[in-house]
Amino acid sequence: MAYLFNHIAIAGLGLIGGSLARDIKRLHIARCVTGYGRNSERMQKAHNLGLIDNWRVGFDHSISDADLIVIGTPVCSIAETIKALAPYLKAGALVTDVGSVKAPVVEAVGAIMPPTACFIGGHPIAGTENSGFESSCEGLFVNRICVLTPTADTDTTSLEKLTYFWKALGAQVITMEVETHDKIFGAISHLPHMVAFSLVNALVDTPEFDRKILQYSAGGFRDFTRIAASDPIMWRDIALMNRGNILHWVEMFKQSLDTLSEAIASGDDAALEAFFKKSRDARREL
Repeated sequence: MAYLFNHIAIAGLGLIGGSLARDIKRLHIARCVTGYGRNSERMQKAHNLGLIDNWRVGFDHSISDADLIVIGTPVCSIAETIKALAPYLKAGALVTDVGSVKAPVVEAVGAIMPPTACFIGGHPIAGTENSGFESSCEGLFVNRICVLTPTADTDTTSLEKLTYFWKALGAQVITMEVETHDKIFGAISHLPHMVAFSLVNALVDTPEFDRKILQYSAGGFRDFTRIAASDPIMWRDIALMNRGNILHWVEMFKQSLDTLSEAIASGDDAALEAFFKKSRDARREL
């Protein structure tokens, strides 16, 4: 059987890393999949579930055999993780990540990577509010977009390989500059999470109610705030790493909320209807 890669290493077996491992094995994309993590019990559990063929706690010479290394750690630790494994990378090794912030990662990794290996930033637009490999599943990336962020120095052959890898997983691959990526996803992904976290906290922190107020929530509240159940550590890191873009979009949201508040306070029915209609029409075009 012809494999796309002989050996793929995945550092960080969370939802994305675990789902990658499942599909790499199911679709015979690599002969061998090795998981790298910090917790031996969790790594053994992933091995017992059949997600990976081998596992290690920490990096050693075993990773020097890997053709593709996927970093699935929180975004704040991606550069640190690559720094730890960089001394073991073989010539021609391809390294990528799955984080949702790109500019600071690509800049930091550029100063770490050995010249004989290649790093290309990646961001599969997939996942749920759940975390951990226990929530991983087959087919997570089918018909989902995966953004790759090559630079002017990126090796074209490596980019072609990584593109083919994601397409083999069923994803639609697009390329984007890192700054553009972070501004776009600051708006359409990071801001909605900040708003969802804030809405839930605003209600549970209201003095005249206790947490039991949430038992009265129906579909609208539950749908809107589903993402507030996401991993706090992951979103802490995203907020810190993309803070400039997030603060920009938070300010834009505050201005829109002020406009709505003023229309309600003044009893301006025409302004309210126009406000709601504008939003409805935009949402229907999605």
